[in-house]
Amino acid sequence: MTVSVIIVAILALVVIVKEFYSSETTKKFIENEQKKTILEIQKIQESEVRKVVTPIQLQAYERLVLFLERMTPNNLVLRCYQPQMSTQLLKDVMIQNIRDEFEHNLSQQLYISSQAWVYIKNAKEDMINTINSIQAKEGESLSPTAFAGRLFEMLAGKESQIELAQDFLKEEIQKRFQ
Repeated sequence: MTVSVIIVAILALVVIVKEFYSSETTKKFIENEQKKTILEIQKIQESEVRKVVTPIQLQAYERLVLFLERMTPNNLVLRCYQPQMSTQLLKDVMIQNIRDEFEHNLSQQLYISSQAWVYIKNAKEDMINTINSIQAKEGESLSPTAFAGRLFEMLAGKESQIELAQDFLKEEIQKRFQ
């Protein structure tokens, strides 16, 4: 009887140990499957977010390149100059135009790097400062046409902040979407 009790005890112990390991194994298996499922769901979510955000990012780059292009002296003068306009009014209209366009594009900073946004702001400030410096040096002595000519002269032959910003945006977009 002692041998049979020992055998029963050993079998009971084997069943208990087997059940313990079996439940731990099952538990770990379930946990691993849950982790895999969560990762798959996150990948799907990231993919869906990219499908929505990528076109918005591209649009932001396009809009900011357009803003920079509209701020170049050629385009700015052509858009702002009106016959019979005073030099002061031309200066004011150009600066207001730059500020309005900048404010219109403020939200685009969400979709580009912080460094790219710094380039955009620097280009805007540089153009406004250049326009103001011409006015400060020359006053009202220049006609609006001469004022525009002086603006072209000041920026001719040197790489402007606008060009630096455009180049940076182009490089950044190429890196981002390769």
